[in-house]
Amino acid sequence: MNPSRRIQDAPLLTLVKAASVTEALQFDSTERTMGNKATSAFFSLESLMLRDNDVLMVLAATEQYWPIWPPWQYGVLPPNMPSLQTSGVKYAAQFLSRMARSSNPFIAAKVCLWLSLCIQQAPKTLRLSRCGLSQESLLALYIQTTNELLTSAACMGETLDGIEARLVLQKIYIDMGRPRQAWLIVRRATDEALLLRLHRATEEQGRGREAAIWNQIWRLETTIALILGLPSSMPTPDYNNSGSSGNSSLHMLQHKVQSIAASIVDRNHSQRPSYLVTMQLSHKLDACRALVPDSWWHEPPRQDQPFSQIYVQQAIKVHYFLIAKMLHLPFMFSPDAGYEYSRVTAVDASRSLIAAYLGLRNCNKGLFVICESLDFQAFSAGITLLIRLLSLTPRERLSDDDNKGMDWPLLEALTVSLRRTASVIQCNVARQATEVLVLLTQAAQGTYTGPERYNVVLPYFGKVMITLSKGMKRTNLEGLDERQESQQQQFMNPPFGTVEFSVNPFDIGYSAGNLEGELSGDWSSMADVDFSFDWTQSFTFNASNN
Repeated sequence: MNPSRRIQDAPLLTLVKAASVTEALQFDSTERTMGNKATSAFFSLESLMLRDNDVLMVLAATEQYWPIWPPWQYGVLPPNMPSLQTSGVKYAAQFLSRMARSSNPFIAAKVCLWLSLCIQQAPKTLRLSRCGLSQESLLALYIQTTNELLTSAACMGETLDGIEARLVLQKIYIDMGRPRQAWLIVRRATDEALLLRLHRATEEQGRGREAAIWNQIWRLETTIALILGLPSSMPTPDYNNSGSSGNSSLHMLQHKVQSIAASIVDRNHSQRPSYLVTMQLSHKLDACRALVPDSWWHEPPRQDQPFSQIYVQQAIKVHYFLIAKMLHLPFMFSPDAGYEYSRVTAVDASRSLIAAYLGLRNCNKGLFVICESLDFQAFSAGITLLIRLLSLTPRERLSDDDNKGMDWPLLEALTVSLRRTASVIQCNVARQATEVLVLLTQAAQGTYTGPERYNVVLPYFGKVMITLSKGMKRTNLEGLDERQESQQQQFMNPPFGTVEFSVNPFDIGYSAGNLEGELSGDWSSMADVDFSFDWTQSFTFNASNN
């Protein structure tokens, strides 16, 4: 085929042409300026066009992950069009071409976002024929163009397609480790959904799509609010099973757990957070576990299951244990002995969260799933576990042998998994998380080999600082033979280093706007910023702590 003819037939280029023509016909004189901006955004797609062979290559490389992506990019499909998730690469290309013939800029944004998801998930070893652009740069250009399309089409009013496009965009930001950006997108989607009265939609009214969108916005808004330490402005919707895909028990579990998450957000922003409320929510959360069989919680995923089932199962577990950890974590930091239940429960939830994360990452396809926010939540559970291990008194260490014997191998497995994730999918969150876990574990076990002063701010969590005591530097041991070094180490048996953790138990969003890249940014770049913390605790370590 003639190369120019092939480019002309490319799905996105068809979109550019069709959209630019209909823009001129649809906008009146008062809207023509906005229409021209939309047309400009359409034409900007042409400059970053993927060639047909590149589109097919990206689709083929990511087809196995389509079933775990939300279906918002489809909108309403004609009855004779099967689900894209089960129809293969050839149909996907036809689907993109069909959507490309739409005159709606929101549909154009969905096409752009669908390809963005594929580019984001595609293996880093994939080589596209478009030279001079990395996958990261290409993804950034597609996101920029999507934002331009959504902004320029604002004059058209609110539409379901526009809201769904924003929800796909927030997923991309979450996968990039940018929950703050995702929050802003979800808030805009919330406003548009309210204007369309989606909060009143029910499946019984024949508005199943609208009800499903509203429920998903509520779940996203309350979850991100909890993670960022922000208030939520959304009421808890009545339970309905729209979008449950036939598994009503899991859908009910998700709804009840999300309702508890919304209540935790409210508790965190009350004048005096109540421990009575915390215990009431804890009992409700425990009751949720009975909605599914006990084996579902404890048994690792079966590798003969479809990957989409493994992903959903492990993702729901991670979410449940994240909510349990966030419920009790603020009281875990209190020195009050009356909060021991929260300390135990937060640590148990952290163990289970890590186990659920490893269950996903240890299956073949799960290793390659892109989600830096997920990696960070597993890492933060590891930090919670380490804080507990470091805070044990010598007597507690002796009486806590069973947990200690279980926790250290679990932390090692988490570190290995994060290191592998950082290597395989070039995840910056996993890379930095591995470094922090390794150094903290070394300090706890008396084998620290890191710098004399190590200082990082963990976004939306707290601050970690490791300091070696003056006059007790490891370099003092240089030049000694083995016997002298052993004697010197015995002489230096008193603590030679300090680990310091600092957090704000009920307000974790102190670094929300300070770190470029959010979770995937450089955690050491804010080490010298003077944050104010409500809780700080130091732990000393020596060469015989293990």
